[in-house]
Amino acid sequence: METQTETTQELITVNPWARLGAYLLEPLLSLVTLGIGWIIWALTLSGKGQTPAKKLLNHTVVDINTGQPLGLGRMFWVRGLVAGLVASIAIPLTLGILLFMPLWDSKNQNIWDKVSGSYVIPTPN
Repeated sequence: METQTETTQELITVNPWARLGAYLLEPLLSLVTLGIGWIIWALTLSGKGQTPAKKLLNHTVVDINTGQPLGLGRMFWVRGLVAGLVASIAIPLTLGILLFMPLWDSKNQNIWDKVSGSYVIPTPN
């Protein structure tokens, strides 16, 4: 009789304070690069599940089910536009409380992560 062994690896996500750092760094990078530099930089990172700030801070956005980095389409359309729209409605309705969601969520997810089905993890070396 064969026995099947299952190994489960505990998911390590980026802590909420590091996520806040990326959130604050993103507009600064966009300003410094006059926007166009940020867009070009972001396009060079397509398929890696990163934005310029996430790249600098070694964060990667991965799919909940596969653990693979999100591609450009999913990062832009689902995470950026759809989740951004949901967040722009939900955050004011909760008087900004949802901005602090990673502080109490067990996987340090915010509203963008929940809507797009993703986690933010330290970039594997």
